[in-house]
Amino acid sequence: GALVVALACGAAQADADAVRQQLALKIKLAAQLIADAATAQRIAASGNEQAQASLDAGRVHLARAETLLSSGDLAGAQQSVDLSLRQIGVARRLVPDVPQKVAAARQRHDQLLASTERLLQAYRARAQADKGHDVSDLAAAEGLVGDARHLAADGGYERASEALARAERHLLAGMSRLLQTNTLDYTARFESPAQEFDHEWARYQSIADLVPLAVADLQPQREALAVIERYTETAKALSTLARRKAESGQHPQALQELKSATLYLQRALTAAGLTTPAE
Repeated sequence: GALVVALACGAAQADADAVRQQLALKIKLAAQLIADAATAQRIAASGNEQAQASLDAGRVHLARAETLLSSGDLAGAQQSVDLSLRQIGVARRLVPDVPQKVAAARQRHDQLLASTERLLQAYRARAQADKGHDVSDLAAAEGLVGDARHLAADGGYERASEALARAERHLLAGMSRLLQTNTLDYTARFESPAQEFDHEWARYQSIADLVPLAVADLQPQREALAVIERYTETAKALSTLARRKAESGQHPQALQELKSATLYLQRALTAAGLTTPAE
């Protein structure tokens, strides 16, 4: 009996120590946020009384949390530090860091531009191979990408990203029609296995860029999303293996792995609701 009690006491002490360590970390975080001079100056200069009041409240709750933790009141310290972090968050949201916000918008824009341009290039090449294909979506996408470039040049990254999102929707619609109505000729002869691998890699990348667009635009059900994620992860693993084999000169094996990866991406598109042609 005494042993059981001792073990129980030891477990309770260990739990309390873990909670105390977690609280100490949260208090340290709150203290660092409050001590951020740039944020405090920005809030003070903004003239936003609500933001200033929230920051002051954060300081009060932080001091209370430190006192309660020192006295062993873990529950009280937990409540106070959570209130402190909440008030600090309110203050920072009311007076956002504009340069940081612009930098984040620019990063999102740059990533979106890169993926859109890859898909645009792939679609343009495929559309040129089909002389009867309706290129209205291609023209619209090209125009929107041009608009996005001009907006970004003037610092309008948010509006530029909106234009790129519209361009992606046009590319999805056009690529969908192209994949549904035309099986492209992949029987071309190549000068070397390495050249054929590069060709198939470009094809794989264009389909990989299409998957997130299909998910965003067609909005498949949760069950389908799980299937899409599984197929996409399998495709990534196979493509990584293919790249490694190609780098070591094993191009026939690399091509086999890469074509399998592409097949899994096509299955992902099918799960999303986009029909693709059979090989």
